[in-house]
Amino acid sequence: MTALTQAYADRIARAPATAVPPEVAEVAVLGFTDAIGVMLAGAGEDAVRALARWAEEQGGAAQSRCVALTRRCPAAQAALINATAAHGLDYDDFAFSNHPSAVLVPTILAAADAHPAPIPGSTLVRAYAIGYEIWCDAFTREADLYYDKGWHPTAVLGTLGAAAACCVVWGLDADRSRDALALAASNAGGIFENFGTMAKPYHGGRAAAVGVTAAAMARHGLRASATAIEGARGMLRAFSPQGRVDLQRPAPEPGHWQIARRRLNIKKYPVVGAAQRCIDAMLALRRAGTPDPADVERIVAHVSERHAAVMPYHLPQDALQAKFSLEYAVVGTLVHGAMGFDQLQDDCVLAPQVQALMARVQTVTTDAYEPDWRDAAPFDQVHLHLRDGTVRSTPPVRRATGHADTPLAPDEIRAKFLGCTRHAGLDDALARALHDDLQRLPTLDDARHLRFTAVQEGALP
Repeated sequence: MTALTQAYADRIARAPATAVPPEVAEVAVLGFTDAIGVMLAGAGEDAVRALARWAEEQGGAAQSRCVALTRRCPAAQAALINATAAHGLDYDDFAFSNHPSAVLVPTILAAADAHPAPIPGSTLVRAYAIGYEIWCDAFTREADLYYDKGWHPTAVLGTLGAAAACCVVWGLDADRSRDALALAASNAGGIFENFGTMAKPYHGGRAAAVGVTAAAMARHGLRASATAIEGARGMLRAFSPQGRVDLQRPAPEPGHWQIARRRLNIKKYPVVGAAQRCIDAMLALRRAGTPDPADVERIVAHVSERHAAVMPYHLPQDALQAKFSLEYAVVGTLVHGAMGFDQLQDDCVLAPQVQALMARVQTVTTDAYEPDWRDAAPFDQVHLHLRDGTVRSTPPVRRATGHADTPLAPDEIRAKFLGCTRHAGLDDALARALHDDLQRLPTLDDARHLRFTAVQEGALP
């Protein structure tokens, strides 16, 4: 059995002396840019406002900035609210079937704000990279799908990534970092049944808050098991759907970076990642000549079993449910010709034509998977059966636009960022300056000066 808890802690403790390759720093900058954009866009969501009211009631030390409050709040509260905002629209990036940036970036920002001394941007980049690595290594040891047992992996393993990142920012030693990881393991959890509700983005927020809290408690001397992650009754065995977690594989060697290979998948559309390929497919079909929706008899969508499982809402009744609906992804794109903020509104979802067409969607699943993407089918495709007996088929889509293998260009990343800040009501000049600062993150003298809180600039009510 590999001593993972200690190995992860050792990697955290070595952080100040760890060289971050340019290709790793590039991914971290992308993660910060995307997460802060969607965090600002999600600041006005009902879930975020509810947590902000709760935070106001709790009070506490004025440590860290929060996108939904005009005052600073305790670091764990800021991480909770900001990460919920980042995950609130389901527009945040994903990698290895988790949502790393929506958890790591708010955690790191909250920890940096709470630090008494200047924090160079290079430390934030290093914290992101090491948090990603530990989270990814723990997740990829599992042979089965956490969703099969009802677990949301971001809510389970994101706690480890957040704790690791916070420890790096605060410069904790190996013993304190080991305790922080162990404490985070004891606070992991989040259930799939809450998808399509305000609790789903809260999963990301809670993972971030757990990470900050665990690191702070460890820093103050709260001890925990040295084998909390890999032990016989440890985290990975406890959450494993069938007990097939690999605890024999050695811990990654120093200098080994999964992040450089896996990178990030940036969403072009503000819905669950499992729906991105079908939206691309439908948009391609529209570009080739849009069939009249009134002529559509039925729609057949081909996706993987695992992607179908994370889209359980077959006839969604609001925008939250629609984000996790293959039916809405296909029909909404067919009817509206787009899938963005404007289409993720309750009135669009409830439109009679949309509701009628969603009832005609048939999902066909396959258990064949991509060799290096165990959740996805070899490709997704949609077939429209028309009333005259003809069939219009989309092209098969293997990689969605924005996938790490088919990345968005820098100007497209910038356009998404500015689209998010405009959705938040943020001044364009301020948003452009923030975007440019983020591109220079590795060289900033003190990243605590990043102006990421729209509410402090008077943009939000």
